[in-house]
Amino acid sequence: MTNDHDERDELIKDLFAEAHGLRMKNEQISLYTESKIAELVKARKELLLVRQGLETIVQQRNEIQGELDPLRKDHTNLVGAHLAMTDQRDRLRARISELETSASYRIGQRMIRLFPFLRDKPSSPK
Repeated sequence: MTNDHDERDELIKDLFAEAHGLRMKNEQISLYTESKIAELVKARKELLLVRQGLETIVQQRNEIQGELDPLRKDHTNLVGAHLAMTDQRDRLRARISELETSASYRIGQRMIRLFPFLRDKPSSPK
């Protein structure tokens, strides 16, 4: 009977050791799970901050785009006006060149050189 009793005691010790080993393994798994959950919670907070930052950036981009559209229209209008004024200037320069090369202009210049008093134009009557 002592042999059965010793075997039973040995089995009980083994069972207690196995139960203790399982409890320790369960504790390790629990700690591992808690640490991973904490990492996930931290990552989620960081992702929320990134998302808020992206939403702010998108909002600012939309505002800037709203300000940029009228500026583009103004630029297009100014480019058109600049081209029109440049064309007008070029036409006027060509016209002045034509006038300066005309015979009547050259005659008028000679007359002014010969008779300097012609340069002073009388003021129009008021």
